[in-house]
Parts: sequence; C-alpha cells; structure tokens
Amino acid sequence: MMITRIDEKCSKCLLCVRDCVSGIWRVIDGVPTPVEQDLCNRCSHCIAICPRGAIRHEGLDGRQAARVNRKNIRPEVYRDIIMGRRSIRHYRDREVPRDVIEKIIDLARYAPTASNDQNVGYIVITNKKILSEISKRIFGIANKFYELFDSGLGKIIKNSTGLKNFRYIRRMDYIREERAVSKRDYILYTAPVLILIHTPKKANFGCDNANIAATTIINYAHSLGLGTCFIGFMTLALRLSKKMRMMAGVPKDVKVHASLVMGYPAYGFMNTVSRKKADITWKE
Repeated sequence: MMITRIDEKCSKCLLCVRDCVSGIWRVIDGVPTPVEQDLCNRCSHCIAICPRGAIRHEGLDGRQAARVNRKNIRPEVYRDIIMGRRSIRHYRDREVPRDVIEKIIDLARYAPTASNDQNVGYIVITNKKILSEISKRIFGIANKFYELFDSGLGKIIKNSTGLKNFRYIRRMDYIREERAVSKRDYILYTAPVLILIHTPKKANFGCDNANIAATTIINYAHSLGLGTCFIGFMTLALRLSKKMRMMAGVPKDVKVHASLVMGYPAYGFMNTVSRKKADITWKE
C-alpha cells in the first residue's frame, strides 16, 4: 500500500495532518508527509478532507471520492425521517426489487465501524419458502415453551417466578387463536425480505458495528418508501439453534447481531408517536 502526496496540487494546508487519527500524515520540513504507512487503517479521511485532491492512496479506490452536496443535508428532513419511521408489522404482497435492496446495503457500508474494520456482512433471504419455514419453526419453539409452562411443574414455576406476567406469555393464547384463524405471521410478518447482519465471531465491537449498519438501513429504507422491523426472536434463535443457522445459511465463523424484515408497508402512519423524555445526566 503506497500513499503519496501530489506536490503540484498540494497547498500545504496541513488538514491531512490535523485530521489523521493514525498519525500517518506528519509535518516534515514544513511539508505534509505520509510515514509508517503500514499503520494506516484506510479510513479515507485524508482524501475526503483534502481540498485540492492532492493525495493518492493505493489502498483506496479514489474514484469513490465525490463532492458532498451539502444542499441535500437539511436537518428538518432528517428529523422527519427519524420521527416518521415506524417498525412495520404489516406488509403488502409485493416483492422488493433486488437493485433496491442492493442500493440500501450499499449505503450501509458507509456506516462507521470500530477502527474502520468494515467487517459487517449481510445475508439477504427473499425465498418465500425459506422465510415461511423460519417463521413456522420459531413460532413452534415458542409454542412448545408456552405449553411447557401451561401445566404441571412448568405452571408452578411460571406462577412462582413471575413469568406469568411476561407480556409474550400473557398474550400467547390470543396469538395462537389468531394464527389458527387468519394464518397471520407473528414472527416475520410475511415480509418479503429478511436481512441478517453479521460480523466475524471474534470481532471487537462487532455488535456495535452491525447495529449501526442496521440503523442506517432502516432509516434509508424508510426514505425510499419501505418499512422495516427488528426481529429479536430471529437473532436469538440463530444463537441457540444450529438447525436455524443452517436453514438461514449462516456460516460457522460469523455471528448475527441484528435481524431485519423489510418490505412495502400495508398501512401508512400519518402522525409521529409518543416517547418518554430522554434520561440525561448533565455534568457541567
């Protein structure tokens, strides 16, 4: 990997030196100079901050560097995206085009990762048969646990430990009846897309990296007219069941940190919602 400064373009503004967190760019004889280049984590900041395009970095694709259109960065628009987004649990019977999914994930690769590891991966499932089998299996596991706690020793444990007040257990009777009558999917919500977001098992801050990418996905998807929903039961099932990992095609050397369904919402939300006030502790 070679990093060079193009002398005829460089204005010696030293922005590359001031911003380089790895200390690769340093001032030598009054000139910004790259040193110890093997320590570069390829964050691209030097290229992004240089006003003259005076840096060539063989470890990066310089063609991806494009001017930011700051006219598009409007706080009121971003605020509406965040406040208008909802977790969608009813989807239209409409496929999401592959190029739209790719467009969303392509943006997610710009989400920050610790030490710029860029170690987030995605498994995208759109096969209806696989999605249906996943949903049925997870619901079946939940149903077995419910039946286990509904009689005999299980019922005693449930009543004595306070599990009887657990919201998912309390509404399980209704869900089972509703599912039997309407065939409603209470796991993946009959969404046409399931995205599993993963990192290598031993990756430092893998969970953080994956969930930052997930947040990028849900907000960008919303801006494109799509809905999403985090499926915690799916993430949990993948941690506990080898069969579920095989069904979803999850490699042995990765860990899924977030599971999202995505599709076109069946209903639109006209208003924002109520939220608790932020818990802030000030130390001034």
